[in-house]
Amino acid sequence: MFAGALGGIGRALSSRNFVYYCIGMSLGLTGSFVFFAALGWVTWELTHSAAWVGTIVLAETIPNVFIGPFAGVIIDRTSAKWAMFWAQLIATLVMAVLAVITFNNWLTVEILLGFAFIIGVLNGVVFPAHFAIMPRLVPRADLSAAIAFQSSVSQAARFLGPALAGILILWAGGGMAFAFKALSYSGFLVALLMIDIDESGDTKPASSGIIDDIIAGLRYAWSAAPIRLLLISAVALGILLRPIIELMPAYVGSVLLSDAGTLAWLLSATGVGAMIASLWLARRGKTQGLARIMLLNFVITGVILIIFLKTSGLAIGIAVLGVYGFCSAAVMISNQTMIQSAVEDHMRARVMSLYALTVRAIPALGAFVVGLLADIAGLVPSLAGGAILGLLFWIWARRTAIGKTDNPDTSIFN
Repeated sequence: MFAGALGGIGRALSSRNFVYYCIGMSLGLTGSFVFFAALGWVTWELTHSAAWVGTIVLAETIPNVFIGPFAGVIIDRTSAKWAMFWAQLIATLVMAVLAVITFNNWLTVEILLGFAFIIGVLNGVVFPAHFAIMPRLVPRADLSAAIAFQSSVSQAARFLGPALAGILILWAGGGMAFAFKALSYSGFLVALLMIDIDESGDTKPASSGIIDDIIAGLRYAWSAAPIRLLLISAVALGILLRPIIELMPAYVGSVLLSDAGTLAWLLSATGVGAMIASLWLARRGKTQGLARIMLLNFVITGVILIIFLKTSGLAIGIAVLGVYGFCSAAVMISNQTMIQSAVEDHMRARVMSLYALTVRAIPALGAFVVGLLADIAGLVPSLAGGAILGLLFWIWARRTAIGKTDNPDTSIFN
C-alpha cells in the first residue's frame, strides 16, 4: 500500500541496482555541487571579474563538446558502468591534488583554469555514461519515474551542495570544498562496484570507425523530428535561461554586494524548487503530457528570471529562485524523459552525449558570453537580454510543436 501511494517512485525503487546507483550518485553529486559553487566563488575571490568566472565555468564544461561524442561512441560499444567508474576514479585523484595546492596557497587563476579543464574532460565521459546507464537500472515501463526520481536526488544535492560549500568556504576556504569533492566520490565508486547490470545484449551495428559512428549519431538525432526539437529546446534553455546559475557568484558579489553565505542560500533555493518538481514528476510516473509541461514551464522560467533580476531583497530573491528551480527542472526532466523514451538503445549514448552538452556545456557557453557582455553592459541587462530571447524562442517552439501535432511521426505530444 505504501509503495502504491508513492506511485512511480515506489516502482522505480523496487530495483536494487537503481537504489544503489541513487545512493552513490547522491554522494558524488553533493561533492560536485560543492565544487561548482566553490569554483565560481574562488575564481571571483582571485579576480573579481564576471568574465573570469564565465571563463572558468566554460573551461570546466567546454571539453564536453569534444569529448562527449567520442565517449558516446565508445560507451555504445563497451560499458557505461566501467566508463563512469574509471572517469570518477581519476577525478577523485585530480581533486585531491587541487585541494593540496589550494591549502598551501599555491593557487592562481591560471592553475584553477587548468584543473577546471581536466575535470571537464572527465565529465565528458561521465555525463553520457550516466544517461546511457539509466535505462538499464529499471524496467522500461518505470523509466519516466526513474529519470524524475534520480533528478530529485540530483536536486537534493544541488540544495545541499551549495549550503555545504558556503559552510566549508567560510570555515576553511576553497581547499576544503575541493577536498570534500574528492572524498564524496569514493562512495559513488563503491556503489558502481555493487551494481550488477548486463550491457552485452544490445544490438551494435558494425561501423567503419569512431568518426563514422559519431556522424551516424548526429544524423539519427537530426533526422528524428521530435528528438531534434527536444534537443534544440534544451539548448535554448541552457544558453538563454540557465547562465544565471553559473554566474551567481558574480551576481552575488557585484549586484547584491554580499558573501558566500548569500550565494549558498540562493543556489540552495534553486535546488529545493527543482527537487520538488522532480518528486512531483517522479510520482506522476508517465510520459503522457510531458511536452505540454515542458513548454508551460519554459515560458514561466523566462518570466521568473526577469522578476528575479528586478528584486533586491534576499528573502524575495530566495522565494523567486525556488520557483525558477521548479520550472527549469520541470523543463529539463520532461525533455530528457521524452528523448530517452524515443531513442533506440544502440544509439542511446551517442544521442544522450548531445543532450549532456545542454546540462553543463551549453549553460557554460551562455555564462561565458553573458560574462563578457556583463563587463561591457552590466550583468543584470545581459542576463535580462537572455531571458527575453528565451521568451521569443518559446513562441517559436510552441508554434512548431503544435504545428506537428497532427503528424504522428513528428509530434512530441504523443
